[in-house]
Amino acid sequence: MNKVILKDFWRSIKHTKGQFISIMGLMMIGAFALVGLMVTGPDMRDTGNHYAQKLNTADLTVICNYGLDQKDRKKIKQTKGLQSVEFGYMTDTVIKNSRESFRIFSKPKSVGKYELRKGRLPVKTNEIALADHYSHKYKIGQNISFTEKKNILGSTLLKRKTFKITGFVRSSQILSNVNLGQSNSGTGELKGYAVVSPNAFNHTVYTVANLRYKDLRGLDSYGKVYTSRVKHHKKVLQDTLKNTARQRQKRILSAANKKIAPQEKKIQQAEQKLETASEQISSAEKQLIFQKSKLNAQISQAETAGANLPQAARSQLEQAQQEIAAGEQKLKQEKKIFARKSARANNKIKSGKEEIRKAKKQLRKLALPSYSVYNRRELPGGEGNLVYTTVAQVVEDLAKVFPIFLYFVAALVTFTTMNRFIDEERINSGTMKALGYNDQVIINKFIAYGFISGTIGTILGIYLGHTLMPQIVYHAYYKSITIPPIELHFHWQISLIALILSWISSVLPAYLTAKNEFREKPAALLLPKPPAAGSKILLERIPFIWNHLSFTHKVTARNIFRYKKRMQMTIFGVCGAATMLFAGFAVKNSITNMNNRQFNDLIHYNMIVAQKPGISSNQHKALNSKLKEDSIKSETPIYYESVSKTAGKTGDTQDITLIAPSSSKVLKNYVHLNNRKTKQTLHLSNNGVIISERLSTLLKVNKGDYISLTDKNNKSRKMKVTGITEMYMGHFIFMNKTQYQKIFNKRFTSNAYLVNLKNSTRKNTRKIAAQFMALNGVAGVVQNTAISQELDVVVKSLNLIMVVLIVVAGLLAIVIQYNLTNINIAERIRELSTIKVLGFYDNEVTMYIYRETILLTGIGILVGYLTGDLLYRYILYVVPPDNVMFNPALSVSSFLWPLGVIGIITIVLGFIVNKKLKDLDMLEALKSVD
Repeated sequence: MNKVILKDFWRSIKHTKGQFISIMGLMMIGAFALVGLMVTGPDMRDTGNHYAQKLNTADLTVICNYGLDQKDRKKIKQTKGLQSVEFGYMTDTVIKNSRESFRIFSKPKSVGKYELRKGRLPVKTNEIALADHYSHKYKIGQNISFTEKKNILGSTLLKRKTFKITGFVRSSQILSNVNLGQSNSGTGELKGYAVVSPNAFNHTVYTVANLRYKDLRGLDSYGKVYTSRVKHHKKVLQDTLKNTARQRQKRILSAANKKIAPQEKKIQQAEQKLETASEQISSAEKQLIFQKSKLNAQISQAETAGANLPQAARSQLEQAQQEIAAGEQKLKQEKKIFARKSARANNKIKSGKEEIRKAKKQLRKLALPSYSVYNRRELPGGEGNLVYTTVAQVVEDLAKVFPIFLYFVAALVTFTTMNRFIDEERINSGTMKALGYNDQVIINKFIAYGFISGTIGTILGIYLGHTLMPQIVYHAYYKSITIPPIELHFHWQISLIALILSWISSVLPAYLTAKNEFREKPAALLLPKPPAAGSKILLERIPFIWNHLSFTHKVTARNIFRYKKRMQMTIFGVCGAATMLFAGFAVKNSITNMNNRQFNDLIHYNMIVAQKPGISSNQHKALNSKLKEDSIKSETPIYYESVSKTAGKTGDTQDITLIAPSSSKVLKNYVHLNNRKTKQTLHLSNNGVIISERLSTLLKVNKGDYISLTDKNNKSRKMKVTGITEMYMGHFIFMNKTQYQKIFNKRFTSNAYLVNLKNSTRKNTRKIAAQFMALNGVAGVVQNTAISQELDVVVKSLNLIMVVLIVVAGLLAIVIQYNLTNINIAERIRELSTIKVLGFYDNEVTMYIYRETILLTGIGILVGYLTGDLLYRYILYVVPPDNVMFNPALSVSSFLWPLGVIGIITIVLGFIVNKKLKDLDMLEALKSVD
């Protein structure tokens, strides 16, 4: 550009500041949403990957309910593709004098390390490092004590119960400090974790194995390739360990029998010793009786002899008599001592025999060892990893649709704005062309205008997208997830795409429109563009309606169709903003209400109390006594089991709660089964099972289809679906006794209770849960609050993202409305001045033009409701985690908010337009340009 063109260019920007800034604003909003949503997911993944690399997080973890012996370890080490494997210990305990469950791990050497936050890691057997979220409660140097339940063999895994705190850590596997998963101690909910020296554990068998694979190094652990390979390794490992379960059972029985045999021998020896001692006393007693009878015979003879018996003989008889009396006294004392010792020995023998009997009974009932192989998200305590993955996935799924739609709307309005700018510069461009300037030189002015405004706006959007959006999402989960602060990386690919889209939106229309305009001769360009020609509209062909319209309404109807391009742009622009507002508020409403809907309307029980297999009569009596206490409102026996199925985007194992009540009639007091679409109440039948709606979606099954699930013994169970019930969190299967017996091929027996509390507050629920967990006959307690807490983080994150998108949509609505209204006024300034000269009042002049805006805005909002509903349905389909279903019910607020937001913007702009038209210089506007 030469100096004259350059000067003219800056003058044009100065005179069209509003249009220039609006293009910047549109491009900034588009780039912010596009870049922000596109980079937040990868930034979260990079943060998670680097954290996992730093701590050498395990790819797979193996846990066996009976521990991993030497042969198990050998088999695991022989797994193909292993880079490293580390065996360790873990046990669930409770902090002494509390109900808080703690999982204590042995300190690893290399795999699954801990991030040290304060102090140092434990070295001695009496040292411990606690989870970092307990640093406000305990101090370094302080002692902490735990209580631990005894295992099946009557021993504990920890050698000691009191430890000295040396530091505070964060785990590479337990990433949540809100929901750490289930525990078999305390309240049934894990509240914390700790790490101790391996020497603090009784070295019998390892309880956990952490594995890392060679072909997974350097991969994105949230990506499809990593997920696919982990799935393959998991399957191989499961098959390997499944075949060794029987052999392991034999080894356990053999080892147990070897331990029992010496005890039985000891008891036999004690019995023999007791018998020998009894025989000795009996023999001594017989000997004494014999001697006494012999002496009595001698005394009788002496009495017969009378005075003829020598004095010496008499003395001997008296001495013998005294000796026998002393012997009798001694024997009496020995018998008393023996009786006491015998009683104690018999008690010990009896107790020993009872223990052996119980041990043998338990061994007879010993189930096959269960080898569980977990990936990072499935691992007990891995709920944080699952939530973090879900949040990253939610952001990425939203990025696939929201910014694209937003950019499309912004591009359309930018296109219209650039067209209007070129029209405004028509006479000026004609003058330049008449003075001999080349067409390309003049076109470059418009290209530069679009390029500079679009590029500045896009660069601002790229910067905010790279910095603000990731931080907004991070602040939604940082208090709940122990991942380090989100890493901010520059993503040049998406930045380049944003710039290219910006140039397509602002530069391309400038070039195409200007090139088309300058085909005309300078003389034609020096004249204003003729106004759009009017034509007869469809409404005029309907006399019944047309004849009843006032003059101003007829003018409005004609003008709407006269300026078709502006009409379309207004409708599209408002529709775009309304679509995003509708979808944003609908999703917000959906995720806000599902907690309330599930735990108030659908599920009425507070917890599931599961009893131990082979529960004794005394334990059962204690459990029943607890269930009858005043704090319990009601309870009902059920069969409860956690079954599984591999499904979902990542191919994770989905945990499914199976409930079979003793009485189908009573179940309605604890769970309300109903079809969400038909509102029909569902009943358990003898024909099949009822499954939760999210599970049916995940498995792609309908009523009448069959599904196969894996039970706790790793056996596949086939069942027919006869109903799909409304449920928003977790997966459920409900069946009656008949169906249970048919599916599992065994007699129905209850093994758990649905419990409803009189005081169902979270605090009281935990208190009662802890009381149940303290009973020897209770295996575990499942509280409803667990999954609710897990999803609070996802809901909060999604809620915050939706708020940002709602704000962006609101800003877009403001820019669109302001821009299109200004264009409308600028295009028709002479027309407005004319009607003002003709005597129209200020408000009438405003409504003359603004009535069209109001009508088109209304149409745009109505169309926005339709497209917003489609976008909302897409979000409901794509975004929710595998174990969550968003509530698809639309509320009135979802319709009122877009109407209110856009309505307020339209009203405010109406006042601005009114003031602008009041101050209109009619003479200047009506001056001839010829």
